[in-house]
Amino acid sequence: MNEQLIVKNFGPIKDATVNFKRVTVFIGPTGGGKSTLAKLAAVFRDAEVYSGGEVEIRNALNKMGLSTFYSVETYVECASRLATSRYEHDVWKFENHPSIEEEKLETISSLLERIEYVNKSHNEVKNKNSTLSYDELNKNQKLIDEAKLIALNFLKKHAAQNTPTYIPSERIFVSSIEYSWAGLLRDDISLPNTLLNFANSYSTARKSIKELMIYFLSITYIHLEGRDFVKIPNREALLVMTEAASGIQSVTPMLVLLEYLSRNVALAQSFIVEEPELNLYPTAQQGLLNWLVEKCTKGENDLTITTHSPYILSSCNLLLEAYKVAQQRPELTDEIAAIVPRECWINPDEFAAYYVADGTVKPITDVRTHLIGANELDAVSGDIADSFRKLLRLQKQKQPSA
Repeated sequence: MNEQLIVKNFGPIKDATVNFKRVTVFIGPTGGGKSTLAKLAAVFRDAEVYSGGEVEIRNALNKMGLSTFYSVETYVECASRLATSRYEHDVWKFENHPSIEEEKLETISSLLERIEYVNKSHNEVKNKNSTLSYDELNKNQKLIDEAKLIALNFLKKHAAQNTPTYIPSERIFVSSIEYSWAGLLRDDISLPNTLLNFANSYSTARKSIKELMIYFLSITYIHLEGRDFVKIPNREALLVMTEAASGIQSVTPMLVLLEYLSRNVALAQSFIVEEPELNLYPTAQQGLLNWLVEKCTKGENDLTITTHSPYILSSCNLLLEAYKVAQQRPELTDEIAAIVPRECWINPDEFAAYYVADGTVKPITDVRTHLIGANELDAVSGDIADSFRKLLRLQKQKQPSA
């Protein structure tokens, strides 16, 4: 993935440059701007935005809750495979990206036109009770379908953006009001568009994903007769989702949706997840990250995460280190995979992590080790430890004599 986002004076972001990779992680204090950057990424990865021009991009930003983040000093630029988008002086401009090879696209366009012509002729022959045999007709249709697939795959590889899926932190709300969505929509209750989109996508996904084992929580999701249940250890009866622990309610709809979307291997997808660690114990956070990396980075897919959890960062380091050790000692691949599943390894060249605070971003990967720096992992715990040491020193001070 090769995408750069430059943001100046937009909401909480004063000056930030982000180079997105296959896996990108934002960490930082509340209100620092992590979600702003993630939402901008989602907007610029939507091909429909480019087809609709300035009106469409303003609508998309409005749906993301970013419509009030502009000022007269705002500058936004996103350079991706599809185009360069730029906002300056209250105007959005779009430029074709020079990396798109126009002659190849013209070749594919020509191919698509020929396919359509052959397909039309083929249908006319069928409608006129042609003497062609059933097998010959099927053979013609197979050739047409194969040519279409080749053309579309080329287009996706050389031009099209990944289709974005934004998973908001409010997702636990979906489980809590499982049977109330119709009423909320009917009464036009004001809810974030990101939450409504997630709820609608999940509603579609659960019709196909009837059962899903969530190994790091030792539970199984079951969709039965229009209702959501979980099967938990040492309990014979199914547990209604709304009665499950908050961590289960938070993570299960997300994983059901990701499982459904990840099965579409023909379409490059971009997954953007807010605070995946919500309501989860640290060891479960590690298991969840493994799941996200495995499901969301297949093929040309990519994953962006916003987080408050140092455990997510530590888990990223584990997946990065597994890849590094395997590259250095390929004869130990099986042993490494027994510790960290191979599907979860992260190539350091395809990983970026940023600390977002005070209106800007700072890369937190060490250029030497290609891991997240120890200082970044220990920053919060270090502050707590300093305060604790100060209390100990006060405790040991001699009391003044009476």
